[in-house]
Amino acid sequence: MASSQSSSEHFGQHVESVVGSEPDASGPAYVLTEDDTVESVVSGLRMKQQEHGGRASEPSVLHASAEVLVSRRDEQDPAHHAGTSQPGQYQLDIHFGADHSTREPIPEMDLEAARIWAQGRIEAEGADFGAIYFPSGGGLAPGTGALECRYDRAMGWYR
Repeated sequence: MASSQSSSEHFGQHVESVVGSEPDASGPAYVLTEDDTVESVVSGLRMKQQEHGGRASEPSVLHASAEVLVSRRDEQDPAHHAGTSQPGQYQLDIHFGADHSTREPIPEMDLEAARIWAQGRIEAEGADFGAIYFPSGGGLAPGTGALECRYDRAMGWYR
């Protein structure tokens, strides 16, 4: 990743490579609020698609799009985002379904060790999706902060 490219930009490019252009992935425009989390954005995107008669996107596409939107919001808000993540401050979001996720601190100091630990937790919970965040962008609520990397059982880890 180039040093001038944020994690959300890199992740957005990955989303585009998998599902087409980002607007196609998220459907009608969704305006984020300061209180939005990944799960609330997923719900909002799903409702926007239904309002406009569009077909529902795959849950993994909605989650990926929502994570990019929230991460971009948090990265661009200098009042809440301190910049790059520091080892040992990572948070794990485990997504159990359309409207349920949990957040827990990761006890590992190194991002690679955090991925290994997080993957074990995600699989132990029987979930298909998870994400590691640096929480400075929005506190400790699930779906907030700067996205570090994402886990999908079908794809493994990616940024």
